[in-house]
Amino acid sequence: MKPVSKISWFILLLGILTISAQDKPDSSQALLKQEILKTRKTRINAYPYVYYTPETELAFGVGGIITFYTSEYLLLRPSKVTLSGYYSTKSQYKISLAPQVYLARNNLFLSANLDYGYYVDKFWGVGNATPDIEDEDYISSGWGIELNLQAPPLLKFLGRTKAGWVYDYLNSTIEDKKNNPYLLDGQTTGSEGGISSGMGLISVWDNRDHIFYPGRGMYHQVKIIFYQKAFGGSFNFNRFEIDLRYYQAIQKENVLALQVFVSLVRGNPPFYELSALGGPRIMRGYYQGRYRDKNYLAGQAEYRRHLWRRFGFVAFAGLGDVETEMQDFRMVSAKFSWGFGLRFLFNQAEKVNLRADFGFGRNTSGVYFGVEESF
Repeated sequence: MKPVSKISWFILLLGILTISAQDKPDSSQALLKQEILKTRKTRINAYPYVYYTPETELAFGVGGIITFYTSEYLLLRPSKVTLSGYYSTKSQYKISLAPQVYLARNNLFLSANLDYGYYVDKFWGVGNATPDIEDEDYISSGWGIELNLQAPPLLKFLGRTKAGWVYDYLNSTIEDKKNNPYLLDGQTTGSEGGISSGMGLISVWDNRDHIFYPGRGMYHQVKIIFYQKAFGGSFNFNRFEIDLRYYQAIQKENVLALQVFVSLVRGNPPFYELSALGGPRIMRGYYQGRYRDKNYLAGQAEYRRHLWRRFGFVAFAGLGDVETEMQDFRMVSAKFSWGFGLRFLFNQAEKVNLRADFGFGRNTSGVYFGVEESF
């Protein structure tokens, strides 16, 4: 009986050890989940700012971002609401509200962009070689909203792809044409303002490791919107956009970011809805809309590096142009932009940066201030 008893005790001890070993991972996972959830606080960051861009000149503003989570799902991406407003020395102003919310374990994405403003803008005509003129200014006001709803498609093999519906509305009024020759002649579509109202489809593939400061992964977006008088608008035209982004960590705290952007417009859009080169996101250094036409191709590369504590540095370069017909694009006429920027990490938990970029183009330059990376 003694050998049998020893075997029985051995089997019993082995069973206890096995059960204990199985319990430990569950316990450690629960502790890990608790630690992660402790960091998921709703965070509100607000800041005043003073900046200068070619579009606004000297501007004074205030902005803020709220980051939060909609559930305790560990892989849930952070949601955000950004709010900003500014007033410039050109007597123009803008108020913007932009919520982005992830729900249902990242399977449902909702976003909106709402803005209202009064702008002292510029229009040099249509084309990629429009000359400088003395009376390019005009004044406009308007408000707009873009709504976006995305969910996974029924086909499971598409993986991280989301597809959805988008609605875009812009009500623009030309308050004063000043002496702008392209608006005074009455031949330019949209010279009196009007309503753009469009509905369309959007598809997104996203495997970035982080929303606000990606260190690796890709983000691909394809969007098509049909603007029609039947939807309550003043114009009939279509817009097709492709946005491809790639992120690669080079070394610790060093990232290479690449982007290709395509905007194709068909139909009879108002001049302010034509594809526009320049601005704070891509082709920095050029006035947003310095060159306008139906087709726009651009690409940029940006090197991002941590410097010290909360401070970082970026260097970027871009190439792009606009054309009436796709077959007319030529490298010899493409515009080149380059520049550098400073970063301050003001939300460490979610890696949200304040950014200041200094961009340069062909006989032009611009300073840009914002929240989050340009792409």
